[in-house]
Amino acid sequence: MKKSPVRNLADLIFPSRCIGCSQLGISICSNCRSSWHPHTYLREVSVEGSSYPVISSVQYSPVASRVLLSAKESNIAAADKLLIDAISHSLSHFIKRFGGRTLVAIPSRRSATRKRGRNFLNEITSEVAQISDNGISFIDKKLLVHSRGVKDQSGLNSKQRISNVSGALVVPSKFNSRIGGGNIGSLIIVDDLITTGATLAEAIRALRAAGFEVKGAVTGAVAKPLR
Repeated sequence: MKKSPVRNLADLIFPSRCIGCSQLGISICSNCRSSWHPHTYLREVSVEGSSYPVISSVQYSPVASRVLLSAKESNIAAADKLLIDAISHSLSHFIKRFGGRTLVAIPSRRSATRKRGRNFLNEITSEVAQISDNGISFIDKKLLVHSRGVKDQSGLNSKQRISNVSGALVVPSKFNSRIGGGNIGSLIIVDDLITTGATLAEAIRALRAAGFEVKGAVTGAVAKPLR
């Protein structure tokens, strides 16, 4: 597609830079792309004695950190695209192995949504569902909500993260699977990153308590568990 004169001028004034290393002229260079190349990583989270699979595509790294932050905090379209592609890769492998019918995103904290000016993970998950060729749907109606305030998990250790999110998510009664959610089907939870798995475990607990069937979760990136 031929660029418009306005777009050419914008490229001159604000040239593209690599998300990973700031190299001029490209949204992600070949070296940084190698750190965001999709693979398939399988983790499990345990909830009330049951194990749930989590499939991710990219190992967490300095490049992955910059991609996630560029998408989440800076609303950079190229970073969104990289994350959407990674989660889509995870989802494709998840469905082949474990099944699932409907995506539900981990909810952002209200303060984070206000600061970003968008519901970041809802938008990403909606895009993933739209480009999926597996007949997957997406619940864009606050199936999961916070029942109390939580801290940003990034500065917490493993025990602190578990304590921070324990009991923090709930399914509103109108979405109880026996009332308004009977046609939703088996759920796959979506998040950008798994570290300890505490947030995903809490989401699974809340959905199960409301009577939903949860298959597991998919994420874009996976980090080594914290101590």
